[in-house]
Amino acid sequence: MKSKFWVIFVALTVLLIFSEADLHAFIIYQDISIASSPNPVGSGARAIGMGGAFIAVADDATAASWNPAGLVQLERPELSIVGDYVSRSADYSSLSHPEVNNSAKTDECNLNYFSVTYPFSYLNRNMVISINHQRLYDFNLSLDYRFEATVPLAPPLVVTTSQDIHYNQDGYVGALGLAYTVEITPRLSLGLTLNIWTDDLWWQNEWEETLNAHVETVITGGPPIPPSIADIHIDDEYSDFSGENANFGVLWDMTKYMTIGAVVKIPFTATIHHRHTRADLPSENFEEEVKLKMPMSYGIGIACRFSDQFTVDLDTYRTEWSKYTLIDSQGNEFSPITGQPKSESNIKDTTQVRIGGEYLFIQEEKNLVVPLRAGFFYDPEPADGKVRDFYGFTIGSGIGYKRFIFDMAYQFRWGHNVNASALISTRDDDARADVTQHSIYASVIYHF
Repeated sequence: MKSKFWVIFVALTVLLIFSEADLHAFIIYQDISIASSPNPVGSGARAIGMGGAFIAVADDATAASWNPAGLVQLERPELSIVGDYVSRSADYSSLSHPEVNNSAKTDECNLNYFSVTYPFSYLNRNMVISINHQRLYDFNLSLDYRFEATVPLAPPLVVTTSQDIHYNQDGYVGALGLAYTVEITPRLSLGLTLNIWTDDLWWQNEWEETLNAHVETVITGGPPIPPSIADIHIDDEYSDFSGENANFGVLWDMTKYMTIGAVVKIPFTATIHHRHTRADLPSENFEEEVKLKMPMSYGIGIACRFSDQFTVDLDTYRTEWSKYTLIDSQGNEFSPITGQPKSESNIKDTTQVRIGGEYLFIQEEKNLVVPLRAGFFYDPEPADGKVRDFYGFTIGSGIGYKRFIFDMAYQFRWGHNVNASALISTRDDDARADVTQHSIYASVIYHF
């Protein structure tokens, strides 16, 4: 949203001084503010309860989203459904512009994942096929704040602008996954998930950004000029997010007690329909097809099974955000993270580290299993110049009885004093935020 503020400010200044000028040559700088963690690696209350350290475990129906090679461990057909509740809050502040200090909060409850998985044998090989849907990126974000700025023009003219801004963003992006896994040897399996990003099915891959601003502008230092008051409404709709990519996974049981898993999610270019509407300046309204280059990501995990009851997993996961690019219909390239031209942005790649464990209390005579899970993680977000540090911990439990498994997990994710200039722009770019995110996941798995 940083770019939108400067579009408003520059446009108002030009309108005040050159009211007859042609503004059609303006470039609309575009950013994409992902409200959830921009590094989704998988779904499921069980995996989340282990801190999201699941690449080398991946032994339930959610494996298609973590490491498709792990699906080969399934012995019976499974149906899996995952729901989540997420509450996000942020306290914004600025040393140079204390008037922007404010708080924002959003809450949402969604269907996060579902899948149907079927194992079978062919040519003396164990194989598994799966169809699934995962909600990957959430855009729900709301923000209200006041901003004041003073900009000198030709001496002695000075422009002072105050803005009351309301920003709202809503929507999500998900993919249909078609997974296939084959057992190469009793200790080695390979898997593939083909992700189809489309809104032609029963979900909509789209989001909308709305900015309302009440702006008062005063020019001093010259002949008396009445204050200028404007109400601005800018609406950007991004719809029909479409593309295809694949996740490749491998799972290797090195020993009876240790397993190594790895996954690669290949990059792809999505096409998006963008409609820009500005109520106060209809001549600037337009529609276009933009391209979004999604980055490659890859991870590796090591799981240690100390017994049938106790497992620990350690994962590292890297995403090449420096290659994340939005290309508009004119061929202009932007960083979706900063909203600035790609050549002027310095986006850093991110590396996650996750560790978690699971202990099972098993009562075989009752066909009953009660798990206890916990995990910790470092989950940085990409930003200009350096990453935004986020950390978190998780706990989880559930119950497995005969053919049913019910799991729940709680996740707390936080970032302290992280750079917030991509959302709240100040002349010194010193906006900061303390961000907290509370998430509850619930999963139901049924074995046929």
